[in-house]
Amino acid sequence: MEVPLIAALLLLLLCARRAVSEQRAVRFEMREELRPPARIGSLSNATAGARTTSFRLVSAALPFLRVSESDGALMLTERVDREALCKRSARCVLALDVALVSGERFELLRVEVEVLDVNDHAPAFPSAELALEVSEAAPLGTRLPVDPAHDPDSGTNSVQSYRLSASGHFAVETVTRVDGVRYAELVLVRPLDREMQDVHVLQLEAADGGRPPRTGSTNLTVRVLDSNDNSPAFERPLYTVELPEDAVPGHLLLQLHATDPDQGPNGQVVFDFSKQAGTEVRRLFRLDRRSGRMTLGSTVDFEEQVAYEIDVQAADLGAIPAPPTTCKVIVRLQDVNDNRPEVSVAPVAPAPDGAARVSEGAGPDALVAVVTISDRDSGDNGRVACTLQGAHGHFRLRRAYEGSYAIVTVGGLDREKIAQYNLSVVAEDFGSPPLRTVVQYTIKVTDVNDNAPVFGAKAYEGFIEENQLPGTYITTVVASDPDIGLNGEVTYDLLDSDTDAPSRFAIMNQAGHVYALQSFNHEVTPRLELRVQASDRGWPQLKSSAVLVVNVVDQNDNAPAVTQPVLQNGSAEVLLPRDAGPGYVVTRIKARDADSGSNAQLTYRLAEGADSGFSIDQDTGEIYMSRKVSYDMDEEPRVTVTVNDNGIPSLTSTATIRFALTESAPSNDNYYSDGEREDPGRWAAFILVFTLTGSSVLLLAGVSAYFFCTRKKSRKRAAAETTDPADRPYTEKENNVVSLISNQTANVFDSHTLTGRVTTGSAEMIHNSVEASSDGVEATILYKSKYRTGVGQMDGYSTLPGYGKESTRPVTVWKGNSMVTVAARDPHISGKDSGKGDSDINDSDSDISGEGAKKDYSSYKGLWACTSECRILGHSDRCWSPSAARPSGARHLSTFSRAAPSPLNSRQGPVYYESQTSRTAALQSVAESRQSQCDYIHICSPQPQRRKDSEEMEAFTHSTKPIPANSPGRFADA
Repeated sequence: MEVPLIAALLLLLLCARRAVSEQRAVRFEMREELRPPARIGSLSNATAGARTTSFRLVSAALPFLRVSESDGALMLTERVDREALCKRSARCVLALDVALVSGERFELLRVEVEVLDVNDHAPAFPSAELALEVSEAAPLGTRLPVDPAHDPDSGTNSVQSYRLSASGHFAVETVTRVDGVRYAELVLVRPLDREMQDVHVLQLEAADGGRPPRTGSTNLTVRVLDSNDNSPAFERPLYTVELPEDAVPGHLLLQLHATDPDQGPNGQVVFDFSKQAGTEVRRLFRLDRRSGRMTLGSTVDFEEQVAYEIDVQAADLGAIPAPPTTCKVIVRLQDVNDNRPEVSVAPVAPAPDGAARVSEGAGPDALVAVVTISDRDSGDNGRVACTLQGAHGHFRLRRAYEGSYAIVTVGGLDREKIAQYNLSVVAEDFGSPPLRTVVQYTIKVTDVNDNAPVFGAKAYEGFIEENQLPGTYITTVVASDPDIGLNGEVTYDLLDSDTDAPSRFAIMNQAGHVYALQSFNHEVTPRLELRVQASDRGWPQLKSSAVLVVNVVDQNDNAPAVTQPVLQNGSAEVLLPRDAGPGYVVTRIKARDADSGSNAQLTYRLAEGADSGFSIDQDTGEIYMSRKVSYDMDEEPRVTVTVNDNGIPSLTSTATIRFALTESAPSNDNYYSDGEREDPGRWAAFILVFTLTGSSVLLLAGVSAYFFCTRKKSRKRAAAETTDPADRPYTEKENNVVSLISNQTANVFDSHTLTGRVTTGSAEMIHNSVEASSDGVEATILYKSKYRTGVGQMDGYSTLPGYGKESTRPVTVWKGNSMVTVAARDPHISGKDSGKGDSDINDSDSDISGEGAKKDYSSYKGLWACTSECRILGHSDRCWSPSAARPSGARHLSTFSRAAPSPLNSRQGPVYYESQTSRTAALQSVAESRQSQCDYIHICSPQPQRRKDSEEMEAFTHSTKPIPANSPGRFADA
């Protein structure tokens, strides 16, 4: 338990020391009426040991006091009257707030100057003559109050006592009122006799407590009145009244009552203020003479005076009035929260507009301003709490003294982020209801050179053409500094990056424009790298730098110079074998151009000598023989070569090449090959085109593969979800073709044993057995398995009808929307159909002319099986359907069949018969009319919607008679 107690005590001591350090105060004393100028004291002596450079008064300045900023001397500049400053206050203390300045930091110091009273005033009565009245019948001890003497001094220098001149009937006593004023009362000590002495003349003297004391006197005249038996009497000699200070005029304070036992006028009582009541009492209060009602005549203020003592007397109306009777009424004011707190803000470093200034470099707890709070009310109504708003956490209030606060910084400030703070000082008392005062105050943050100039880029690039005159503009560099004033003014310096010496360029300080001071040669100095330094004008000076690259742009100011062969006076001699043939490279011209870029790209041409059998490669400068030339012995051929650059304008150099003929054999290594003379650019173009073409092909192949795979997957998915097209029912009409394949649950192409003997050439061998369904569903049509021979041997049938052992008669089949007769013996007719529903003449494979007649079908063996396409389209006119047998051996033909178009009814669409009998008769009639002409094959599936009337139809054997062309019409389900 001892350790925590010791720790608590240490913490309490630290807090106490901190409070003392934050509330440092210096006290001085001075006497009033001191003759100025007078030195009251020095603050430097009071702050010994503190590192203070100057003193600054931050509170409201007093006209008679001044603080020296250099040494802190406190000087009196005017005469001071204590009574004018503090009236009758016991202590008169003047408070000042002084800031101790140490660099950028401030420390608040409280300076208190107490003005000591000097007894420079004597007591004075209101009048030099005062009159009093007393009845001769007044009993002993009767008191007669006398108007008090007034002394403006305070304390002991005010009125302390009264003395009365010699008198045998009266004595004097000093009485102190509730407000501290002393007055005199005459006390009757011996009975009076009017007949012996009706007037008593006395002298009353008032003395203060000064040394030496001062006195004042007045003459008292006491008149003795004739006896009136009874005087009015108050109920009580002393009344105390509580009055709120916010009471309005007319407020009733007291109802006084006094009685007189006399009769008539002698018993009638009137009320009035005593003669001792001053003018202030008569102004503030009203007293009704008849009723004795005391009311408030004017507003009162607790802050000016807290209590009033009033003498009220009651007298009768007798001819010889009895001595009046006096009572005291003490009115005590009650404080009301009727005064708002008063707030004053005094900056340590004021701006011209009255705002406070603080440096952004100030550290924590830097003093900015002093806030003084006061409230004229008392008690809780006078206690004030102060808060600070709008500080953004950068300022706070620190309590300095009673009623004083210091606005200090919390941490570092940044003017570039917030340059001005608009604070609200809120003072609120603890009254009910509380009153509040809000004072707006501005704090401006002064700039500190804490930001170096910043360039817009780390590196700049400028261009200047060579051979330009000095003073040519190159570029502009810009650096910005967020500081203000001199701290934000930027100047530029241009230095060589290697030596840091002043460059050959000039730069304007404010604008940042870069100019050249001399001309430049691109061939000598193609590029310069410089360092631009930006500096502000603050203290300390801050700098930053950036790189400036100056590119000297080439101009075509150099002509090409021929370096090989070496020229002498613009010409050179080269050996040429006399037997040199076409393509022989005689020499190579080499030239150099000091410029760069396109200005240095050279082109070689022959100005003269091209007609002498010489040519030159314009890119390489090689001179070669363009043809075989025979020269005389003394002949000396020559050419003139021009070398041009690609500059604008183009510069040209000329060289003359003389050829000396020799008898030596030309070297094979000097000959041009066609490949060597080809333009390299052509190969580059070819490679580029080849690369682009290959890329395009690969891209196209990838896209095609993607779509192919996607489509293949879609087909597989569709095949998995649906049945084989050959097994899917087709009940609707498509291009006037009705499907011959119905929905089957078993393999429709399985072979069945034929019932009966199969003979060669029999028409029944090539027909299918068709079973008409008797239960209202589609008929089931059975075919032979695809590409397989049935169990029954079918001899004499080749793939094409009519090419067996016996000739085959013409066959009639359904083609498109009509019956077509085909001569089965024609070997050139194809067994395929276009599948478009065309007639035999329109089929592409039915052409018998030309090479179509040369087709050989003798190699086909067995029956010609139908393809899937053929089955879907309703069988071709060239294909044969294998026989299929019913289990019962009965053969039936569907009553719903297609017929040839009739002359009587050639319209498109089905023909409907009224009954099953008419339909059967029509079928037989047609069959008999065509039986002698040709055989036919007719296989179809009845549609379910047309099967209702054919469920009980008898099956009949298919006739071999052809259907006549003039049949009554097509069957209903065609």
